[in-house]
Amino acid sequence: MPVFYKVVKIKTPLSKDGKKEMYYPRVASRKKEGINDLAERISDVSSFNKGDVIGILEVFTQLIPTLLKNNTSVELGELGTFSLHISAEGVDEEEKVNRYRIKKSKIAFRPSNRLKNELNTIDYRKIPK
Repeated sequence: MPVFYKVVKIKTPLSKDGKKEMYYPRVASRKKEGINDLAERISDVSSFNKGDVIGILEVFTQLIPTLLKNNTSVELGELGTFSLHISAEGVDEEEKVNRYRIKKSKIAFRPSNRLKNELNTIDYRKIPK
């Protein structure tokens, strides 16, 4: 199934060639599937019933933040790894580095090589005007 994209015009004040606006592709017509949808799909291809799968997925979504707060990266086999990263204010002396310099935490996802290779085979198609 193809991934559709649309063309958007974006202002680029720092463009090297002096152009003020450039055109870029952006993914369009994105669908969304929730836990119920995933549970139904998993149930269809396995021996687990939908209710059991929903329960497991709900626990899974609660467990990930707990593990990240405990400084644990979560590796999901052929899918990839979730890990915690921080952004902080830089200082000129090592002694000035402390927890108050940390401005925000974010969750990073690093896809596995298999997943990256799968994504290299996407059929992109432009949405007609």
